[in-house]
This record gives sequence, structure tokens and C-alpha cells, in this order.
Amino acid sequence: MVTGSTGYLGSALVELAVRAGHDVRVLVRDQGKAADLLPPAVDVVVGDLADADGMRRAAHGCQGVLHLAGAVENSAEETRRSNVEGTRAVLAAAVAAGVPRFVYTSSSAAVIDESGVVAESPTRAPALTDPYSASKAAAEELVLAAAAGGMHAIIVNPVSIYGPSPRGPLSYNSLFLAAARGEVPAVVDAAVGWVLAEDAAAGHLLALERGEPGCRYVLCGEVATFGRMLHTFADHVGGQRVRTLPPGSSLGEDAKTFARRSEVYGHLPPVQVDDAGARALGFSPRGVDEGMALTAAWIRGL
Repeated sequence: MVTGSTGYLGSALVELAVRAGHDVRVLVRDQGKAADLLPPAVDVVVGDLADADGMRRAAHGCQGVLHLAGAVENSAEETRRSNVEGTRAVLAAAVAAGVPRFVYTSSSAAVIDESGVVAESPTRAPALTDPYSASKAAAEELVLAAAAGGMHAIIVNPVSIYGPSPRGPLSYNSLFLAAARGEVPAVVDAAVGWVLAEDAAAGHLLALERGEPGCRYVLCGEVATFGRMLHTFADHVGGQRVRTLPPGSSLGEDAKTFARRSEVYGHLPPVQVDDAGARALGFSPRGVDEGMALTAAWIRGL
């Protein structure tokens, strides 16, 4: 069972899971949207994270729950309610339905420390305290507590996600497009981790099938600066190269969400990724050059 299945990453996960031969059930608020977006073989249950009965029905008989639903751009209160209380509710539904495995989609933002390290076994407190990052870290604590209580609960921490998805050019793709059109004045040239949506989806399935309870798995293809990503995309599509500011710089008040993330990460040292656990599961993502070529070709074809 998958939550967040009509989202950017969730739809990529469902598509990959169906292609791999899994029977997939989804919990959605809008059945029509699911019908338009998801493969016809998917079993659809209508409900939301506040609908305990609907979640139990969706989870009943499943061998695993993958909880991807969450909020990025809402108010601080809405973000916490969705990311923390929503996770609490999905965990409770999985336990009530007797589901043996649970995978929670967190973020590298929940574990990156003040030295820029994104580790599967963090040794320092998280550095980011914005509502999204803090809510993801708080939800992780619920999942780890469930694992300590005997549930086969696992966390995956994707880095910045981009590339093809049935949902269209959302997430960082929207930044790539806006920058190439000259609509983004500048970004901070911070170095962060990047992963294709399809590769992140594959990492989720590996965690579900092979992951150890109570463990985190960082899903990263390659570390690269925002400038490299946006310039590479612009060169592929014949767009404009964005102006890059040195790490530590600030953007204007009207900077959009994904450009703003470059500012957030620009106040930390360049990211270093410890993803040995994910690699040991068989995670083998593509790097930035291949990923950006695929992304540009996909967007040109839309």
C-alpha cells in the first residue's frame, strides 16, 4: 500500500512497482486523479491521512506500507500536521492491519548536520530547523520508536529529487525549467545530493524487500552544485544559464521554494553523503550527467 501515490515521487514509485510485478494498492483523496495518473492495475481506496478506517482498509492484507504522503510548501502548522501527525496515523493503521513491513519516506534534510554530512547513522544533531526539515526529523522519531517496539519499520532519506515522473515536471524540475526560461534571477551555488525520481523509487523497493528494521537508507546519485545542475539543463534545452551566488549568500524575499533550498544549503558546508547501507542493498543510481540528459529529453517530449 502506498500513500502519496499521486505525488511526484509517489507516482514514479507506483509505476515502477507495477512494472516490477508488485500488486499495488493506493490511498487517495481523488479517485479521478488516480485513474488519470496511475496504472490501471492499481487497487484504489479513497480516503486520507485523517481517515483511520480508510487507511486500515487500504493496508489490510498488504505485505508492506510505503508512506510517501507529506507536505513541502504549506504553512508551518500544516506541514507539521501532515508530516508528523500523518505519519503517526499511518503507522497506527499499519499496526492495526497487521502489516509486516513499513517504509517511511523522509529526507536528507532531516539528518544533514552542521558539517554537511548526510549519514545513515548520524552522530550529530540535524542542522536544519525550517518547518519541513524539522517535521521530517520528528516523523523519523516516530518510525524509529515503532521499530524499537518490534515493528519492521525502515526510513529512506532521498536527497534532492529530479527527473521523469508520471506527475510531470514538479519538484526540482520546476526550478530547472524556470531558470532556463530566465524566470529565476539567481541561485546559491551550494553543493547537495541529487537523485533521479525513478532511482529513488527503486531505492524504496529495495528498502521494503531487503532493509533492516530501525535503519535509515540514504538515496543519492551524486553530489553536485545547483549551478552545475541548472547550467547542464539549460545547455541541453537551449535555455539561459542562471546567475550563481557564492555559498552563504541570500536570495530575495520572492525566491520560490526550490530556489530557496539552495540558500538553505548554502549556509552549510558542501554535502558529504554516507550511503553505504543503501549501496549494500543493491542501490545503484545514475549520476548527474546521465540523469540530466534523461531529464532534458523527457521534458522536451512533454
